[in-house]
Amino acid sequence: MDKQSQSQTDHEELPGQNSYRRPKLVFFVRSGLDAFIDPIIAHLSIPFTTMKIIVRENSQIDQGMNWADICWFEWCDNLIVYGSKLPIANRRKIICRLHSYEAFSSYPYQVNWGTVDKVIFVGKPIQDYVLQHVKGLSERKTVVIPNGVDLNKYRLIEREKGFNIAFVGYISAKKGPMLLLHAFKAIHDRDARYKLYIAGKYQDERYRLYFNQMIEQLNLTDAVQFEGWQTDVNRYLENKHYIISTSPLESQHMSMMEAMAAGLKPLVHHFYGAKQVYDASFVWNTIDELIGMVMDEEYSSGVYRAFIERNYSLPDQNFKIEQLLRKFLPIAQAENRHTNIQKAPKVTVGIVNYNYGRFLDECLQSVLTQAYPNIEILVVDDHSTDDSMAIIERYAKSHSNIRVIRHTDNSNLPDRAFHEIFREANGEYVLLLSADDFLPNAGVLSHYVGCFFNHPNADYVYGDITLVNVNAKAIGKWTYRSYTDEEAVQNIFQRWGSGVIPMIGMFRSSYYRSASHSWFVDPAKPIAGDTLNCLINIDRGWNRHYLQQPMLCYRRHGDSISHRIDERIVSLIYIVEYIVARFKQEILFPTIPWNTLGEREASALKHFYIGKHFAGMAVYYQTCPFTSGLDPIQKKKCVQPILARMNHYFDLSLQFGDDCKQKISVVVEQVSPLVL
Repeated sequence: MDKQSQSQTDHEELPGQNSYRRPKLVFFVRSGLDAFIDPIIAHLSIPFTTMKIIVRENSQIDQGMNWADICWFEWCDNLIVYGSKLPIANRRKIICRLHSYEAFSSYPYQVNWGTVDKVIFVGKPIQDYVLQHVKGLSERKTVVIPNGVDLNKYRLIEREKGFNIAFVGYISAKKGPMLLLHAFKAIHDRDARYKLYIAGKYQDERYRLYFNQMIEQLNLTDAVQFEGWQTDVNRYLENKHYIISTSPLESQHMSMMEAMAAGLKPLVHHFYGAKQVYDASFVWNTIDELIGMVMDEEYSSGVYRAFIERNYSLPDQNFKIEQLLRKFLPIAQAENRHTNIQKAPKVTVGIVNYNYGRFLDECLQSVLTQAYPNIEILVVDDHSTDDSMAIIERYAKSHSNIRVIRHTDNSNLPDRAFHEIFREANGEYVLLLSADDFLPNAGVLSHYVGCFFNHPNADYVYGDITLVNVNAKAIGKWTYRSYTDEEAVQNIFQRWGSGVIPMIGMFRSSYYRSASHSWFVDPAKPIAGDTLNCLINIDRGWNRHYLQQPMLCYRRHGDSISHRIDERIVSLIYIVEYIVARFKQEILFPTIPWNTLGEREASALKHFYIGKHFAGMAVYYQTCPFTSGLDPIQKKKCVQPILARMNHYFDLSLQFGDDCKQKISVVVEQVSPLVL
């Protein structure tokens, strides 16, 4: 196919790496209507080979459907009407995503629903309406998966109750512009401090004429401000306090949800089905109710964002879509999965266990149920004394791809086990896993391997982590990001040795083997070996890639090794000392003009700031979560090794002169209450 003439973007397999064929997924969409689909394509381009076709002529649909295993039609419009009636539609899996406007058009009545496998609605009210009116579509073929909000794009600002009301979107009949103006007039009459800021543009000249006239007639000239179309809505909303909707119908009203993610209080007119989309406390029926919501003293930015996090986060919605599409894989990929299983690159999942027998079933099952076809499981048991070995041996007997290494003594060193895993692994890729943790879904390994396919220079891929309790219930998230080498080192140093790149992602085995590297093991730091190995790899030269989605469920419980405070502090001191020894002072303290200082002055200042950094660490460990269960004396006792390192570096600073003597005295006085 001619890519230029078809206006298509694809994510084909790389040459030499397509012996394991990922299923092919094509997206059909009209020009200018692909804004909602691009984040989904980005997510699905890892487990699937994807192609997006901007359709300008029907022949592109024929060609795309011939290429693909699964065909996705974005919007229920003329494209799905045509594609559903092609003979090949009977031999392809077809998805249609219906938003809202299409429900009130003639298109749903023209589709051959017999060839469509699933219709995704972005809202329950629209689903109900279509099923009531389109008799050819059965409910069993439908599912509701809302559009997701990319929370990383919208920074939460904890706002105080204020007076700036924002409206974001087109000014058209669909958005209820007359109600908007009269509703704001009622608010302004109650309190003239309120202002309405409109970020958008007119789609109909009649509304421009009406607004210009009525704003003057209602004496709102100074209270209503037109800001025009905004390309950076997040920044635009920084000084706003409310977001208002006056639409008669929406599927979700994404601009409202994005503003809520940023911490604005929502004022949602009760459009058709609004209370199925939003909490009832965010919805108003009458203008009097609206005024009451605005004047109410209750205002909590965290509550508004939490509602979006719970119900509409982009990773959660993308995961639902992926799980839906994976149901089609046994058919779309049947020949590939059963005849080419050994052609997929082998993945070794290395599981480290010590007395986690109560969690082993969940951990092992999460690996054994992966959709990826070529897996080796290597379990390293650190001489457990519970029923762990009985469980491990039972699994090993019934699964030929499980190997076991059992220590004859307890090393209390996860790094020793990691070292053995990399030494013994047969896979091209290695995933490290603690036996008390588990993989969140069946697509994790496929996601990782697909990412390596798409990023052939990557040595390591990591993603986000879902925190769970002892009963595997989600209790929080750790969201990461990409870092340059300097950013990673700076952040780890500023966090007093606490890592910023999780080392429980997937590694390319050749990174360790071809360069004769190994996982570093040192008994002096039994806990923070992951962060130390991260720093060692950065120092060696290490290409990383970040996947913005949950890739691990990390269990928080009292037996976790990271909860041992004395060992933790010894290990983190080790990390800080490693950073000081291996990385330049310009990286550690980038705001200091080192190139303007003489050698003696620079040495004195460097050692002072390192000592001051340890002082800050000692203060932090008086109030941080790791010491919350200790009494005041225990808290002081645990930071004595930190204070010893502080004094060591202050002494070194003074060896280069008295330049920092006064500063040292101030810091020593500040931490004196911690000295035993």
